[in-house]
Amino acid sequence: MPEQAATESGIIVVELSAEHELEADHVDAVVEVKASEFFTGNAAFTNAREVASLVSRMGELGVPASAFTLQAVQAETSEGLLSRSSSARYTVRIHLADMGRVGDVLAALSALKQATLRELRWGYTREPEARQDWLEALARESVKKARRVAAGLGVTLAGLHRFSERTWESQTRVFGLRAGGYGGDEEVMPRGAMTVASYSAARPSAAMGFTVSHRKKVQVMATAEFRTHPAPES
Repeated sequence: MPEQAATESGIIVVELSAEHELEADHVDAVVEVKASEFFTGNAAFTNAREVASLVSRMGELGVPASAFTLQAVQAETSEGLLSRSSSARYTVRIHLADMGRVGDVLAALSALKQATLRELRWGYTREPEARQDWLEALARESVKKARRVAAGLGVTLAGLHRFSERTWESQTRVFGLRAGGYGGDEEVMPRGAMTVASYSAARPSAAMGFTVSHRKKVQVMATAEFRTHPAPES
């Protein structure tokens, strides 16, 4: 755990940092489906043949119907006339809570002629709690470090003057399609940024494998300033 301490006009400043890693525990797959008929709302899942086929195929993999949300419908009209027979493009979000099935789902999507995966939105349910735990650990270590510095300087701590923290992260994703699986990359993102991986690739052959995961490294830094006063003379 990198650390730095200094004294300045009765102030001891302690800086600590730590690196942690989180792995996504769920993902939303955004899929565009080209269908031959136009429907709105939940009717699309049962009446639009191509959308219903998507739901059925995912159901075979254990994805429940409740995991599907219709985000948008774009009708393709002829001469400005809109009817049930108008073709349409449906944007469907599929919530995948079982990360162990993501590879199977992507493979199944690649086999559906009218379905195109547009993006994956990775989620980290435990992240808020984990960030609090990491910050509390740095705060406790800051106090210990300040006490050691104070003892070495022959002063005592009078209390906390100021405390601040900073967090940033880098994304490590194994996603870019290539023969035998997916290639990975890493990018730095500010705290609170949405994690979205875009997908654009040719349909793989049946012999190609899939390796799909998403992790991110989170850097946490804490700066604590403590007031001091001279140690009592013995």
